[in-house]
Amino acid sequence: MKRILEVNPIINAIVEDRFKEAHEIVQVYMKRILEVNPIINAIVEDRFKEALDKNPVAKEVDKYLDKNPDKINELKTTKPFLGIPITVKEAIAVRGMSYTGGSVTRKNIKAEKDSVVVQHLKNAGLIPLLVSNTPEYDTSLETYNKLSGYTYNPYNTLYTCGGSSGGEGALLGAGASLLGVGSDFFGSIRVPAMWNGVFGHKPSKQVVSLEGHFPIEADDLFQNRLVIGPMARYAEDLKPLLKIMAGNNVQKLHLDDEVNLDNIQIFYMEDTGNCFGLLNVEKEIRVAVYRAATYLQKECHCHISNRKFEELSESIEMVTIEMMGKMKKFPSPLHDTNVKYNVLIETVKAIFGKSRFTFHHLLSYILYKAVQTLVINKQKYTEKLEKLKEVLLDALGDNGVFLYPCAQIGPFKLGGHLATYPITAYTAIPNLLGLPATAVPTGFNANKLPIGIQVIAGPNQDRLTLAVAQELEKCFGGWKPPS
Repeated sequence: MKRILEVNPIINAIVEDRFKEAHEIVQVYMKRILEVNPIINAIVEDRFKEALDKNPVAKEVDKYLDKNPDKINELKTTKPFLGIPITVKEAIAVRGMSYTGGSVTRKNIKAEKDSVVVQHLKNAGLIPLLVSNTPEYDTSLETYNKLSGYTYNPYNTLYTCGGSSGGEGALLGAGASLLGVGSDFFGSIRVPAMWNGVFGHKPSKQVVSLEGHFPIEADDLFQNRLVIGPMARYAEDLKPLLKIMAGNNVQKLHLDDEVNLDNIQIFYMEDTGNCFGLLNVEKEIRVAVYRAATYLQKECHCHISNRKFEELSESIEMVTIEMMGKMKKFPSPLHDTNVKYNVLIETVKAIFGKSRFTFHHLLSYILYKAVQTLVINKQKYTEKLEKLKEVLLDALGDNGVFLYPCAQIGPFKLGGHLATYPITAYTAIPNLLGLPATAVPTGFNANKLPIGIQVIAGPNQDRLTLAVAQELEKCFGGWKPPS
């Protein structure tokens, strides 16, 4: 079974058998997806028939190896994911697949061409199997929309899988996908990764192309805070997948530079400090942050700093003002048609299930309008964010990582999205600052549901967070299949 669950043994088998097993591997994952999807409801649309057709990249490699049979081992390095199946968030265009943003206003819309990141993946020989479910316009940490319904947590279907890359998280957690592609604006890769017991990486800003992502806005603020990134069951798969996804921008990250963990400076905080309006951090998550820090100190001889970043105490205010108050336009299906909708009336209708739009999207839109209209002194929080950036980046430098809760709580029961916004005080800080952050599973909470932490580093220091994530996989045991 291990040979089917882990990427490296599959790669070796496919390369050595000259891709005869690629067909078999795709079939194995198709079967697993079909077994679990009636339980978790993660698929929007599959492309199984296309996936079973022999990969065109594999055909070219076959020809190459016929002429150069001695190059077979080299192929494991140059085409590390050749013939490997992958799943993709529906927000990221896969040609011919559903591309609706989870909104009835875009029902039946298909992607006319692949997004840039999917082009990179296909060129590397990866095989997209499907596009997975998202909340409406990616505006919730709970995956629900009126086209595909709820996606459920594979560890307990009464609970959410998170969002907005929730379909990817659920498939990975259920053992129905090896690798996934998600996107992250408020924590939309890291929260589903954490709540489904897998790994997810939010890259540094402007590394992975956003072309072909929906929704998207033209202003720099939006594009500097939205990223596309890899998700995986095993930490070691994040870096090589990121290298492919980044294309030519990968040179910014120096991912092949060696990371000496004994030179890493560790900062950690179990919570934001005295931050207004936030949920308390669960005991098991607090313990996980401390355990991660002490493990790295003991096993890797990392230096632990006692420094705390007091500037984080106003995280929720900074996130609200900077993410909502500064955005020129809020992506919304309310703008998709010539009909002028009254958002308050639609919200009341949504309470009774009568609106075309989801309740959580309407609430997000109301929050955006309220912050735009009512908050006068936005500059105050811009200055506070700049101070946080100055302090945090100075501390992290090029050899520091910050261990921090990914979210304060584990998965909540379905329909509990009103509790989700305060979570963004933890998840959105790396987005605001353009920093890399890797979600690491750390076990389970009292409800026997997955929890985790995030590892944050300075700009373009993704290799540090990825290396630390791999080490912490040894500490916590990584992904554990649902029982």
